[in-house]
Parts: sequence; C-alpha cells; structure tokens
Amino acid sequence: MILITGSSGFIGSNFIEYFLKKNIKFFGVDKNKNPYFKFKSFKKINLNNKNSVLKLFKKIRPKIIIHLAADSGLNYCHLNKESSFKNNVISTFNLLEACRKFNCKNFLFASSMAVENYELFPSFYGLTKKTGENLMKTYRSNYKIKTSVLRFSNIYGPYSLHKKSAIHKMISSKIKSSFFKIHGTGKQERDFLYVKDLVIEVLKIYKRKNFNKLYKLRSNQRYDINSIFKFINKLPGKKIKSKNIKPPQGYDVSYKIKKSSKLTNKICLSLHETLNWYKENLIK
Repeated sequence: MILITGSSGFIGSNFIEYFLKKNIKFFGVDKNKNPYFKFKSFKKINLNNKNSVLKLFKKIRPKIIIHLAADSGLNYCHLNKESSFKNNVISTFNLLEACRKFNCKNFLFASSMAVENYELFPSFYGLTKKTGENLMKTYRSNYKIKTSVLRFSNIYGPYSLHKKSAIHKMISSKIKSSFFKIHGTGKQERDFLYVKDLVIEVLKIYKRKNFNKLYKLRSNQRYDINSIFKFINKLPGKKIKSKNIKPPQGYDVSYKIKKSSKLTNKICLSLHETLNWYKENLIK
C-alpha cells in the first residue's frame, strides 16, 4: 500500500491521476478532498496531529510513503512561519514516528532545490525543507528506515490553480488579464520541470526500491524568467502586462553572465498544454 500525503494538492493530484489510470493501489491523505478526482481510498487528516497519524497507520499499514504534503512557496512560508513549521517539519516528524512504530521502512520525501541555495539565500521555506532532509538522515541512521530525499526543481503543469509560483501566475495572469509581478529584473534563472515528467521519475525510484539516496529531479535546463514570460505572452490569448517589484527575503536573483538556454520544443509544448488546461478549468 502506497500512502501519499498532500493527495489533493498540485503534485499530489497528478500522482492520483496516474495511479487511477494504472490501477495502482494507494491511499491518499490531505486536509481537504481532492477537487479533481473522486476516490474512496482517502482520509481527511491533519498530519500535525500525531495521534491521528498513528491511528491511520494502524488501520492501513502502509509499506511506502510518498510525502508531498507541505506549505510551499518562499514568500508564503516567510509570511506564515508558524504554520509552515508545523506543516513542513512537525508533520514530517509525525510520519517518521509512525513509520518507526508500525514498521514502514520506505519513505520518499519531497524536498526542494531551495535547500541547495540555503547558505547563500537563507529562507524559511528552505530551512523547513533542510530540516526535513536532516530528519530523513536521522531516522535512516537510527531506525533503519529507507529514506530518499527528492529535491524538486520548479514544477509546473495541470492541477495547479492555487499555486503562486512564476509559471502558474503568468498563465493565470494571461487568462484573467491581470498584472504579473516580476521579482527583480527577471534575469534570474530557474530549472523548470513538467509535473508529468516528475511523476514518472519518482515512480521509477519507487519501482527500483533504490532508497537511501538523494535525487535531484530537474530538467537540467535553466531559463530566465523573462524568456518564459515572453514565450507565454506569444501563446494564443490575451497579452500579459507586467511590472517589476522588489523580491522577497531569501529570493535567489542570481544569473549567469552568458545568455540563458533557448527554450526547447519540449518545454514549449508542455507550457502550451498547461495553458490549455488552465483555459478549461479556470474559466467555468
């Protein structure tokens, strides 16, 4: 039995879609029901409540955890530090304790590239994910739980209406004809990974059972924000208006002297697919 936390969120919904299509047995937990899919193997639960987590494990006896549930976004976590600490750190600790008590030995933890930039650009979001990674290391060493850290790059794609990261806000701005706020100059570079590619890569790790490792899940292509903005503006629909604003604390504004990579056909196609999904789901 796979237990997937955050099953109603952006990335979680893409996992659920894949599991349902492939008839993979799973159990989803979240604070809210999934707005896109109906399935019986779900429980509404607050992972900050240790007793609730223990009761769940006693009932379903999961063999593997894919832990996606978390507060995300640098600015959101900065403005909601107490909530983010509970949802990103305490919930992870509770799940690991449940694994220890009910002999669940396989744990995949969704981390972030913000951990890599933490020393240069310390952020509260990066801190919570770094703490989660250290919890993985500690439980792996002391309790023989096979943990893997999955550092996600900037993920984009369908089922992301609530997200506030760059690509999602650009597309939402395009459809709503509202301003897109660019942090700093827009020259800062990011690695963007399509969510459907992410799901495939995570499940490859699961199938290999090759745990106790750090995996960096990314496209290995870096693009500056301005290039993504210009491409999305060329797609069918309204033009996006933008304005440059001061970046939040801990935001990485670094970029290389040389020009960023040219957008590949793959990212162009997936951006177009994401826009089409937004058009079908944002305006109803």
